Amino acid sequence: MDNKYIVALIAFLGGCLISLANAVLTAREAKGESLPVPVSVIRQICNVVYFIGAYIVLRKLGIDIMMPLIGAAVGLTVPSILFAITIAKHMKGDD
Repeated sequence: MDNKYIVALIAFLGGCLISLANAVLTAREAKGESLPVPVSVIRQICNVVYFIGAYIVLRKLGIDIMMPLIGAAVGLTVPSILFAITIAKHMKGDD
């Protein structure tokens, strides 16, 4: 995996999976299913753990970290925005 773009794509897809998990938690909370911990805390912890984990793994493997970390950041950010818009539209339809 010497190709930094492939590693960046993998990091992006991992970020998308974390964003999807966060969206599922948010949708459950929006439907009224409460969790023992505020969902915003869980989402933030998931994001930080993924980003730090990606950094540590990249350093251990000796891979240039710039492109993969950008991929991870975009993977965490863009899908989260899209999922939030989708959740908001569904909540607006429930009124």
